[in-house]
Amino acid sequence: MRTSSRHDKVIARIHRIAGQVAAIERSVLSEAPCADPLHIVSAVRGAVAALMDELVHEY
Repeated sequence: MRTSSRHDKVIARIHRIAGQVAAIERSVLSEAPCADPLHIVSAVRGAVAALMDELVHEY
């Protein structure tokens, strides 16, 4: 992960994950049906796994 473009892509991915985590909080605070935050949690798990794979591969 030595190029600025790759670095920018990783940072963008991290920001998307942060937005998803914030969406979990909003969903729980608004007392949404249980399936709603669980769906977002599932998406976050996938996004974090993909980020981990990318970081391991690039570094």
